[in-house]
Amino acid sequence: MKSEDLLANTTRLGPVHLRVIDIPAALPLWRDVIGLAVLANDGGTADLGVDGKSLIVLHAGATTALPPKSRDLFHVAVHVTTRKELARVAARLGAARVKHGAQDHLVSESLYASDLSGNGIEICFDTPDRFASSTVTADGSVSLLARDGSAHSGLEPLDLDRLLLELDTADGIEAPLAADAFIGHIHMRARSPETLMAFYLGVLGFKPHIQSTSFGLFDCGTDERRHMVAFNIWAGAELTEPPPGSAGLEHFTAVLPSQEDMAAVAQRLRHANVPARQTERTLDVSDPEGNRLRMMAAGD
Repeated sequence: MKSEDLLANTTRLGPVHLRVIDIPAALPLWRDVIGLAVLANDGGTADLGVDGKSLIVLHAGATTALPPKSRDLFHVAVHVTTRKELARVAARLGAARVKHGAQDHLVSESLYASDLSGNGIEICFDTPDRFASSTVTADGSVSLLARDGSAHSGLEPLDLDRLLLELDTADGIEAPLAADAFIGHIHMRARSPETLMAFYLGVLGFKPHIQSTSFGLFDCGTDERRHMVAFNIWAGAELTEPPPGSAGLEHFTAVLPSQEDMAAVAQRLRHANVPARQTERTLDVSDPEGNRLRMMAAGD
């Protein structure tokens, strides 16, 4: 692919819109535990974020929770910029007795939970300074090498007790989340990731990262953020379609540096005969499995 057909490295993810069964029931987790402030709430939608910046928009009206192995959202990842902030979220999850998991991916450390509507949530702290290299073995599996020479699967459990040592007695754990938190990536379950990658790479212009059938993960991004949009096939034959009226992904947002960048994507969509709806400020498109993406220029 020619460089002019690639998304700019400064492309980032904007607000992620999620369907939920009931906004008042969803807010205690998203607001009090995850730590997002309510920026607006009209009853039908609730805009949540940090320091006035929208990160998550909840849409009421789902009639059933998203089943655990549905093709749709796996999780949306809110990234924090310090390990202490990750520890604060871990402490709030524990204090609220919210069921959660924790993994050490070597390139990041992550906490996992789900809201009452089954929408997966990751709180992620990037740790690129620990990572040296990755290799794909003959069977297609991925092996990670740390800077100290140790090998990692990227799926080791995160030591929560050690993480909580980041906090001292003077550190409060109460919300809100730090003002520099941001949406770092979004991860879906997929039926045909190869077809999806042909769209995200060949049409939209993302760059490939991990493309492994044996590992079950396909992702893409930019040189600046390689893991931005991801798909997994871990549910295998148990993967089902989300039932009508279920919670899950309404749409996610990609923010491009300029209107010229957005026009270039629109042109590639036309050349690929992919239906899209364009307004003066937005470009709405669905990927081959129906996940909806809104592209917009920075400043809009």
